[in-house]
Amino acid sequence: MQKIYYFSESRVSYEPIKWSRLAAITLVVLFLSSLGTMLAGFFGVDPLGLQELRADNISNENKVLRAQLVSLNGKLSEFASVMNRLRSSDDQLRTSVNLPRLSAGVKEVSVGGVKMNTDFGVSPGANSLISGAMKSLAVLQREANLQEHSYSDILTKYRTNQQLFRHIPAIDPIRNGIISDGFGMRFHPILHVYLMHEGIDIEAEVGTHVHATGAGVVDYVGRRGGYGNVVVIDNGFGYSTLFGHLSRPLVKAGQKVTRGQVIALSGDTGLSTGPHLHYEVRKNGVHLNPVDYFFNGSQFNTAKLYAQLAKR
Repeated sequence: MQKIYYFSESRVSYEPIKWSRLAAITLVVLFLSSLGTMLAGFFGVDPLGLQELRADNISNENKVLRAQLVSLNGKLSEFASVMNRLRSSDDQLRTSVNLPRLSAGVKEVSVGGVKMNTDFGVSPGANSLISGAMKSLAVLQREANLQEHSYSDILTKYRTNQQLFRHIPAIDPIRNGIISDGFGMRFHPILHVYLMHEGIDIEAEVGTHVHATGAGVVDYVGRRGGYGNVVVIDNGFGYSTLFGHLSRPLVKAGQKVTRGQVIALSGDTGLSTGPHLHYEVRKNGVHLNPVDYFFNGSQFNTAKLYAQLAKR
């Protein structure tokens, strides 16, 4: 066997490497084994069965992944059912706050544009499962965004309605008052001609408490022609109320008032045949029948009030 030398610093000379028989055999075996493994791999031979082991591992992993995808699609279907129930609740909530329901077109646009056939470079079965999951996720995400915006609109409208319900003229201005003359065309008792009566007259002795019929801000206090002493309240949301023939106003212009607050004492001022209160309700400048807004009276017309609210 040919000798191999190394340089020894202690002896300052080249010394031969001494091989034992066992070491030499071990080195030869390792070399031949490595060479054999490389050649086997090159020619597609797997003497140790490593490729088969890897294939088994990949197959097991694929089975687990497929099972997880099937489970995921099942859970997405359950979530889709929940979203369907939320859509039904959304319709009911929008109706309850006088908002129109979301149209079928809006709902369709919110979930459209999702690709159904995408190649993920896997088997057809796995590709179908992944595509189904991706499509379901995209649809659910868009539906969730739509519901989020819808619930925001509902909450905003609900809060607006709470303000509206406080401000809308919704009670009769004199407790248990008797209407002596209604809203509409009438033969004027003093002028003796047919004129539009733009409010109602309520019988009341001089000095009877007159109540604000809705929250608002006093817009005017003073004399106004045949109405005599009046108080005009801006109730907001397009509503205003007028109280005429008063003997004594108890509020000032610019003052905030609440529903039920005493704002004046009834009287007999202006063009009047006797003590009473003249009361008007206007919406965006148009005179309306005040009786339609009497929440606390038997003549309260629910249908007409709701029709007014629905126009907002």
